Amino acid sequence: MQLVREFFELNLFYVLPHWQFDEALRNVDTAGSLLFVEQPKPAAPGDPAECLLRPGDVQSIQRAVVEVRAWHADRMYASVIEANPVFTRVASEQTRAIADTVFNSADYKIVLVVSEFAASPQGRTQAVRLLQKAGIDHIIEFPTLLADMLRLISAQNNYAPSQTLQTMRLLKRYNFIRLQQLELFFPTPAPDAPGVVPEHIETTFDDQLETEEEEEE
Repeated sequence: MQLVREFFELNLFYVLPHWQFDEALRNVDTAGSLLFVEQPKPAAPGDPAECLLRPGDVQSIQRAVVEVRAWHADRMYASVIEANPVFTRVASEQTRAIADTVFNSADYKIVLVVSEFAASPQGRTQAVRLLQKAGIDHIIEFPTLLADMLRLISAQNNYAPSQTLQTMRLLKRYNFIRLQQLELFFPTPAPDAPGVVPEHIETTFDDQLETEEEEEE
């Protein structure tokens, strides 16, 4: 939830505080995973063309009710979505009624944040279509969210008020993150590092025995 909140804040959205709507949210099963976000300025022209958002696409959304179902240990296969009724409640009438009250408008999108979909195009398409049928307007995968945050974070800025952003900034500053692939990069240990055998002198036990026998002859 904190990562998603800071993702929208980095994209210059105002994240509406929860406490103002505690009474309305009291009986909502998913209340703890909901965020209400809104841009203070007009959104970029045109809605995102795809249900599955790419980095930068959120700029075309004026306001949204966002539900977070990260479930980082799982991929979002169609079978997972079908087996969990929580996904059918993301865009329920109750959620829409609360969003209408929060925004004082029906002009908003329903956005779901998930871990990631299947690697295969067919599996991704099936899962996305199921969520669309449930009334969800847009979906963000966590790798997309993280990639966009890293794109927006400056290695020269100070994000001390946020431990999360400050840590990401330092990883970027010291080149531990390759933005193109969003992967952590750890330098190869020096050849004389403890417990590391340099490649140019690496030998097997049998090789060592053969060398000793040759020396004895």
